[in-house]
Amino acid sequence: MRKYAIIDFSASSLSLLIAKIEGLRMEGLLHTRIPLSFSTSIFEGRVLSSVEKLEVMESAESMIEVCRENGVDKVYAIASSTLSSVSEADDLIREISDRLSLHIQKLDIAEEGEARLIANERYSILPRAVLVDFGSFSTKLYSFSNYLCTIPAGPLGLYKEHVSQMVPSIKEADSIKEKVRTVLDEANLPEEGYFENAVLAGVYSWALYQLYADYFKLSHQHGEKIMQYKKLKKLCKYLIKQDNSRSLMILKNAPEVMTQVIPTAILAKEMLKRFGVSSIIISDLGVKEGVLKQIVCSSRKVEGLELKG
Repeated sequence: MRKYAIIDFSASSLSLLIAKIEGLRMEGLLHTRIPLSFSTSIFEGRVLSSVEKLEVMESAESMIEVCRENGVDKVYAIASSTLSSVSEADDLIREISDRLSLHIQKLDIAEEGEARLIANERYSILPRAVLVDFGSFSTKLYSFSNYLCTIPAGPLGLYKEHVSQMVPSIKEADSIKEKVRTVLDEANLPEEGYFENAVLAGVYSWALYQLYADYFKLSHQHGEKIMQYKKLKKLCKYLIKQDNSRSLMILKNAPEVMTQVIPTAILAKEMLKRFGVSSIIISDLGVKEGVLKQIVCSSRKVEGLELKG
């Protein structure tokens, strides 16, 4: 039995997966994420300051230390396509690689899509299934029949554009909803009924499910995580209300993405309404799981940092 880890560098956070490897089988042991303090001020072409670069470096160092504490044999690293929004991203990657002896493999959108599909291939058995991944600034739709669409709206981008405080006011939530509807109108999505099943993946989807489970008092922790569209609609109405209990619930269940979880809920509701999908599966498997699975199966070559020995 071996333990492998993979660190994902994006424009909004660093995330870590530690997994147990036995043959070709992989079991996730630890997931953690460090949001970057400057992520809400990222825009296309922005140059990071020396202090911000240091934050990224120290976050990566802390994750490597977590790997050592957990007996990890080898650490891999990837840079998501969102990192390209940062000017001189290649220089940042080079500095991190030189300082930490950590080779970072850059991924493009197509490679990320392939990794997500590999991570979630067990859902390919579902008829006409769409995999929805909420990125910080865009949302990507994949199907297991090679359908691919990128929608230029993500939870962090919607928050930056429409919200003035930590959570949106009723007026700001309406503004987000109108923006989402406009973007979906322009996205040339398939007509209602084209997709029969939806799988939501990524950190934003998982945070949304935590709120959903709390609001509807779901106590089970095992098996597939399912959301019903009608209940999601009720949850959205509750989250948009100016209510102290709403803020406490968000702080309790989604502290790392508390500013983005309401835009996530609105985006998910509007998109699933377009598809006419009534039941939604929540997956906690994403790019890191897919890339690590590719490494284990020798279909992707990535240089890793040896920690043991």
